[in-house]
Amino acid sequence: ERLARLTAQLAEKLMTAVICADEIRSTIRAEVEREHSDDAIARTAGATSAHRPLLDQSTFSVIWRGRCLRLGHTRQYWLLNRLAQCPNQYVTHLDLLHDVWDSEELTTATIRSVVRHLRCQLRSGGMSDLADSILGHHGHYVLSL
Repeated sequence: ERLARLTAQLAEKLMTAVICADEIRSTIRAEVEREHSDDAIARTAGATSAHRPLLDQSTFSVIWRGRCLRLGHTRQYWLLNRLAQCPNQYVTHLDLLHDVWDSEELTTATIRSVVRHLRCQLRSGGMSDLADSILGHHGHYVLSL
C-alpha cells in the first residue's frame, strides 16, 4: 500500500514537471519570437552576423528572424544544427558525415543532396537569407552569418 501511494505521488510530481516544462518552453518560444519580431529586425539591421538561428530540438524547428519552420527529425535539421553550433567556421565533410550520419562511408554527394534540400526547405519557409548563408567549398561547409 505504501509503495502504491509513493508511486501515485511520483506520478503526480512527474505530471506537474511535464506541465511546467511545457509552460517554460512556451514562454521561451514567445520571448524568442518577440525578440525576433520585425521591430527588432529593423533595429538590428546590419548586425545580423551576431544572430544565430535558434534550433528547437523538442519540435525539430528552426527559428530565424521571427519565422519558425519545422524541419522534422531529418538529416536537414541535424545538418543545420551541426553547422549552427560553430557559425562562420568551416566543417569538413568527414566531420559532417561522422556527426550527422554517424558514418564516414557515405559520399560527399550525400551531403550536397541534403544541403540542397535544406536550402529549398528554408527558402519555402521564408528564410532565403539563411539558406543563402549555407556555403560549401571543396568538401567544407559553413553557416556564414
